[in-house]
Amino acid sequence: PSTSSQHLQRDDLTQECRSLISSLPKEQGWVSSDYCLYQGFWHRISDLQAVLTCQNHFSARDTDVILVTTPKSGTTWLKGLMYALVNRASQSPGGLDHPLLKV
Repeated sequence: PSTSSQHLQRDDLTQECRSLISSLPKEQGWVSSDYCLYQGFWHRISDLQAVLTCQNHFSARDTDVILVTTPKSGTTWLKGLMYALVNRASQSPGGLDHPLLKV
């Protein structure tokens, strides 16, 4: 059986996700996964349940910051930079007790 039909057999998929997968355009990936086109983006079929769950349950707040990086791309540095930007009003950059100056 094709990998897309194998994904439809999984127990952890909701009926909504199964119906959606069967209705979407699909392409074979160049490595091993099948992909489906959903809302203008190609998703691995195995990840589509997580996408639907996030869309249905995630509620963003004005104070939320989402930082997304690829592995080995300076994630720790970006987290420090994001912390500095978010907290720049409450932390004096010249103070000796600034959190980013501590090792």
